[in-house]
Amino acid sequence: MRLKILVVFSAVVLLLGATGLVISQVEAAESGKQIVSVNIQDVLLGSEAGQEVKKVLEGKVGEFQEKFQKEQEEVDALRAEIEKKSTVWSQEVKEEKERDYQKRVREMQLKSEDAQFELQQLEKQVMSPVLNELQKIIKEVGKKNGYAMIIDSRAGLLYVDETLDISEIVKKELDARQKAAKEAK
Repeated sequence: MRLKILVVFSAVVLLLGATGLVISQVEAAESGKQIVSVNIQDVLLGSEAGQEVKKVLEGKVGEFQEKFQKEQEEVDALRAEIEKKSTVWSQEVKEEKERDYQKRVREMQLKSEDAQFELQQLEKQVMSPVLNELQKIIKEVGKKNGYAMIIDSRAGLLYVDETLDISEIVKKELDARQKAAKEAK
């Protein structure tokens, strides 16, 4: 019963959202303003600021991989030793080696989870200023060019005419502002 209500509610919300978008498009057409799109992902990946963020994150990933590689090799070596020698070991030795192996695997999992959390925090830290600046730029480009609406083209749109995509304009503005900010420092 709850699922049925949730499905009906979701359908109503989607219908209202689509109706609102159509009304906005009609209003924009009547006012002579364009509705354009921007591909935020392309802007971030193609901009200098996005590339710098990517380098920082890849550097951290490299550090973690280097750090965990030795431990992973030790765990793999222990597993191989258990598989090779378990037939000649006493039951006590086998159990001790298995416990040691399981303990090391759990430790690696915990360290991996900690590393993922640290990467997520770093990503938020380095991406936040770029995303804030990008938001300002999109707003300014929209006002400057008199657009009625700017939509992220990756947000589920089925079709957007390429001539309405302002991603390149936004990317150039982001690069220019990041460069100016660096020069000001």
